[in-house]
Amino acid sequence: MLTNEEFYIQSLRDHLYYLRSIKEFCLTIGLSFYKTNPTYIEISKNFASKCEELGTMAISYTNGFASKEAIEGDIYVTEYTLPCEELTEKLFGIDIDTVFTKEELSFREGINPGINDELINKVKDLNRMALTLAENFTNFCTEVSTKMKSNQLFSFSYLDFFNYVFSEVSTYINDLKRIISMESFSPIYATNYEYNFVTTLYMTSKFIRDWVDPIYKDTFNLSTYYVNSFNEIINLYLKSSLSPDVQENISNTLKDLLIDYQKFIRDLLEKLINSKIYFITPPISIDNIYTSVNFYKFILNIEENEVE
Repeated sequence: MLTNEEFYIQSLRDHLYYLRSIKEFCLTIGLSFYKTNPTYIEISKNFASKCEELGTMAISYTNGFASKEAIEGDIYVTEYTLPCEELTEKLFGIDIDTVFTKEELSFREGINPGINDELINKVKDLNRMALTLAENFTNFCTEVSTKMKSNQLFSFSYLDFFNYVFSEVSTYINDLKRIISMESFSPIYATNYEYNFVTTLYMTSKFIRDWVDPIYKDTFNLSTYYVNSFNEIINLYLKSSLSPDVQENISNTLKDLLIDYQKFIRDLLEKLINSKIYFITPPISIDNIYTSVNFYKFILNIEENEVE
């Protein structure tokens, strides 16, 4: 059973990460349509605006505070986020509201000292609104991907990208439902949580391999290595028993791989910002992958303290 403080911390942690991710998904999806399809472009923009609205609400409830671990772990926003947003604006001729990013960059270490019943009730309302948004966004993506499969709609986004979106948003929805029910992490829930994470990491490594220009052979080969490595961990989850020792070994293997993968993505972002590498995707997509790696690493590090 969650305490009010745990409910508050876990709710806002989810919102500050996932609402930004969904916003970036919306921008990427919107940019993937021809301008002759204004309806879906507009729907994508509306979802992005709603994410900004709820995200701004979440930020206001933090009173400008985030945990030291969250800030140092770059789980919400990174040093590359603003440059990637500005580069995306430049390359695609769009306007991105960067207020969300700038506010997160100004977080102070600590926890909001003003947690009270009124604030908890506001967070409960935010949770319900965010859950509705996430479910509606899933329905929208389902409609788009279904029409793509039947050749009723063209998008430059891969169908695999939508599978990635479904995995990410599904994790958000399931965790929101857990938090709304005031349930703590259980060992089984934690295992499923980690499995979802490693499957999304597997997909992001495939995207990097597919998005990078083939002339960058080192990046292509390294991303292929991570595709295979994450796939091996997925197979371990599927084939192994769920004993504590086995789970600990898999978690440790994943943590070690995450550290290497994190450095790999950071190096790609440095090259991207300095015009030394080219991807066939908006720059915000690469920063989104980096943030997801940071977030999963953060969750793995704190999970054992939250599991009951």
